[in-house]
Amino acid sequence: MDASATALSQFVILAQSAQGRACEALIRQALDSAGVFVFGELLDCPNVKALDGTENQKTLELLRIFAFGTYADYKVRQSEFGELSVNQKRKLQMLTLVSMATKDKLIKFSDLEAAIDVSGTREVEDLIIEAVYQNLIVGKMDQENQCLIVESCACRDCRDEDIDYIIETLTTWQDSAQSMMQALEGMVKYSQDSFEQQKTAREDLEKQVQATRESLKEGESKGGNSGGGITRMPQDDADEESKRAKSTRGRWVGGAGQAARGKH
Repeated sequence: MDASATALSQFVILAQSAQGRACEALIRQALDSAGVFVFGELLDCPNVKALDGTENQKTLELLRIFAFGTYADYKVRQSEFGELSVNQKRKLQMLTLVSMATKDKLIKFSDLEAAIDVSGTREVEDLIIEAVYQNLIVGKMDQENQCLIVESCACRDCRDEDIDYIIETLTTWQDSAQSMMQALEGMVKYSQDSFEQQKTAREDLEKQVQATRESLKEGESKGGNSGGGITRMPQDDADEESKRAKSTRGRWVGGAGQAARGKH
């Protein structure tokens, strides 16, 4: 609510010098101002604090409801504070929506109707649209399921008793963030280990493929040099062997003829 804080600053400056009824009138102007949704600095002004215990204390109490409370808180004390102006009522209803958005990210239209004391979906939708335009909430309406889905919302003024709750909420968020970081670190480590394992397996496979290729090349080289495993004699040696075979065959035939004539 930076714009709201800027709009409040003029009232804070004026409150430094306004006292009594003038200070009360200043507070009511701040409550009526369309762009003012935070009131903490105004509540801290000495002249505003001085209204406590005076006839103007009711105005101070009303300011505290706008700073910390909801429309339901006002309704409980309506007889004490009297009727709100149109702008004040609308503002307190939107602040009530902001309070609900800080606790739940899904707000049913029926719950919001009860909280701001309106009847009819149309009035609820109009209030949500106005709150969005005032940068009080970011979200979307789900007409089918009759609910508001909150993405983010503005912050309201903080009371001293809210500090413990805020610390608890931030601590829970921190623990969740740390758990998420540890889970992400585990996933990163798993991915790195898987990558290294796949890289090593791929290198081993490439080595096996290369060794197989080299083995096949070596086998082809040896097969080419041996002529397919058949030993061929030189041509001169083959001719000499043929001559020797013929000479031996002739001698054997001649010897056999002489032996036959001797018998006759």
